Amino acid sequence: MRRRDLLGSLALALSAPARSAGRLARVTIGAENDWLPYSGERDGRAQGMTVELVTAAFAAMGIAVQFELLPYARCMAQTRNGALAACFNTTRTALIESDFLWPARPMFSERFLIYARADDPHTGPPLQVRDLEGQQVAVTRGYEYGSEFDANPRTLRVVTGHDENNFQLLLRGRARYTLAPEANTRLLLQRRPELAHQFKVVGALSYFGIYTTFSRHHPDARAALAAFDEGMRLIHASGQAKAIQERWRQDGAGR
Repeated sequence: MRRRDLLGSLALALSAPARSAGRLARVTIGAENDWLPYSGERDGRAQGMTVELVTAAFAAMGIAVQFELLPYARCMAQTRNGALAACFNTTRTALIESDFLWPARPMFSERFLIYARADDPHTGPPLQVRDLEGQQVAVTRGYEYGSEFDANPRTLRVVTGHDENNFQLLLRGRARYTLAPEANTRLLLQRRPELAHQFKVVGALSYFGIYTTFSRHHPDARAALAAFDEGMRLIHASGQAKAIQERWRQDGAGR
């Protein structure tokens, strides 16, 4: 090989830091920007329980992660079209199953509760998804609420851009119910104590696995998914994943 060709090959190798010895060395993942304690922007960077879990899983495999903060609906759209390798936090449902590549296991499970105003007349057994048919239910744009709810056209959805807006709709009488994760709502009510006694739990959905979803079209997605699966196995086996979850779920601050 001529000296010029050798130098060119070396320059090309140095200009492609995303791969090392045939392996992925770093990956960029979309991080939801406003859904703490799972993921959100704080102090100008991505923070939250999911951020730490994903970072730890890839670190266990020697891979650095860069997070791109953006709204969840846009995050999922960019993962779907291949602009991003992956996105979180996703509930796996039949409606989106074929659009993405899925890890072997969810990062954790979360329970979605059904909330109404504190003065709502419901006093019967806990509501289930079928009981929401014909009712106005405030939901967040782009979020998944499980296959049973998402595929039911008989629920009257009132769509907003944020969970907090959904609770405000209940207070204004523009929706009767809203669906929200238990930990996320607890943190919201800590941040907005004036809302703490304005709502009550009237039912619950199932526990759902929360996933990092991977693109079917991004060139690094399959390698990233394989590394993520192995990294998640390692941090669960070591107890690191449990420690991260417990720290964030105690008070939502990750301290």
